[in-house]
Amino acid sequence: MRFLLTNDDGIDAPGLALLARVAGRLGEVFVVAPDGERSAVSRGLSLYQPLRLHERRPGWFACDGTPADAIYVALHHLQLAPDLVLSGINPGPNLGHDIHYSGTVAAALEAAWHGVPALALSHDSRDTAFFATMDQRLETLLRALLALPLTSALALNVNLPSAARGPWRGVRLTTVGSRRYSTEVIQRADPRGRPYLWLGGAQVTMADVPGSDCNALADGQVSVTPLGDDLCLHDRLADLQAALGDAASTSMQD
Repeated sequence: MRFLLTNDDGIDAPGLALLARVAGRLGEVFVVAPDGERSAVSRGLSLYQPLRLHERRPGWFACDGTPADAIYVALHHLQLAPDLVLSGINPGPNLGHDIHYSGTVAAALEAAWHGVPALALSHDSRDTAFFATMDQRLETLLRALLALPLTSALALNVNLPSAARGPWRGVRLTTVGSRRYSTEVIQRADPRGRPYLWLGGAQVTMADVPGSDCNALADGQVSVTPLGDDLCLHDRLADLQAALGDAASTSMQD
């Protein structure tokens, strides 16, 4: 197979090195990744500033844009034509509401939007020292996931239990759970006395949602969640259409 790898932590991140090492045993690997940290940038594209692309070594390109930029450039400028996109491995999970912000997940969704199936992979620990011990279990997991019917519009969000907890307890197909951060906004002063704000609370809560990615990871299982671009609440269309019809009728009569 022909793999295209990216991430949101930068081309020098240890999670990307692990993924490239394992994927390299399964096929041909190309890397197009941001040149530095781009976490929580979601699916932004750099439409109003130039992008620069540097080949670090054969087949490895650093882009000064977002993860979605990296996918766009790889597919439509470098014309790499991969069979599968692998995004990650992110240090820290991407569960529940994280998927709306994560650059790791965004790269997978961008690839699927352009017709290339993709996996976004995240690890339930920010301690990257564990990556050195995960080669074999990651290879086994990738081989299992490659056996799935990976259609062109499909992105799978894969969360790996912390390696510190021992062997993974299987793989579970999951729904998107509920994971929320506290909402502190910290105000500080820079060295010149000017105020600045720092967003992002440290406390995280996860609701108990049976069948969800959050619950799977809490049980020590790998969570695999199929994602797509349709954000429409289809079950609300009928009642909203009825209300809109009544409102529009009344408005026109007035």
